Amino acid sequence: MKKIIVVFDGFCILCNNYTSWLSKNNPKKNIYFTNFESNYIKKEYPNLKLGNTLFVINGNKDILTKSNAIKYCLDHLRINIIIKSFIKMTPNFIIDIFYNLIAKNRYRLFGKNDSCQVPKNINNKNILF
Repeated sequence: MKKIIVVFDGFCILCNNYTSWLSKNNPKKNIYFTNFESNYIKKEYPNLKLGNTLFVINGNKDILTKSNAIKYCLDHLRINIIIKSFIKMTPNFIIDIFYNLIAKNRYRLFGKNDSCQVPKNINNKNILF
């Protein structure tokens, strides 16, 4: 089974909550998590820099962002089929408009951790340091 890697902003409370939710709803446990500050990212993907998006690195090592990242993760989650279908049918440009709006204001809307954190409820086997 190929790894799916979610690279998130460890300072962002919304991002931390999203990764916790992903982990909880990923029955195959094939989604791994790391943040931009990790040694793994610095070594394997030195060009990835913290911005207004999370990154998903799929099994082919393609780097996905925004709506493409969200839709890719949906295929690996156990969630309501109606919600999943609705999101997958929504055009990417519409999702990206909302994504950009939330991402630019994420600290103001949801808060910011004082230090880079990894959510506590994620199994250590699924964290890439």
